[in-house]
Amino acid sequence: MSCCSSSSQVWVSMATGLCVLLSVCVSVCVAFNLDTKFPLLKVGRDGSLFGLSVALHQDLRTGTYQLLIGAPREKAEPDVPANRTGGVYSCPLTMDQSHCSRMKLIDPNLIEDMWLGVSVASQGEPGGRVLETSMCPG
Repeated sequence: MSCCSSSSQVWVSMATGLCVLLSVCVSVCVAFNLDTKFPLLKVGRDGSLFGLSVALHQDLRTGTYQLLIGAPREKAEPDVPANRTGGVYSCPLTMDQSHCSRMKLIDPNLIEDMWLGVSVASQGEPGGRVLETSMCPG
């Protein structure tokens, strides 16, 4: 057996092992929870990045669950001196795609391109707090 033959067998063995490892990692990493039988679709404005972040939250006042949906490139509200600030929407768990309302989270001193709603989270427990983050430019 020559030294080249032994070296090529090692490379083939390493390549095979790497392919097996990658296929296992890809099959594990690709899995996520998506309801394909009863999907719930909500639609926002074009260019707003509506749906970039989503969290499930329980409202104790109404006893219902709602989706908190971030739209970090949403246009600013009329009374805000900026063009785009981002926003967060509260959407009931209904089949109506546009049945969402913008949450009043902001004060009138917002800045342009704030990316409000880049991430949203619920505290998890019923009636818990809602966390919303933004990325301020500069």
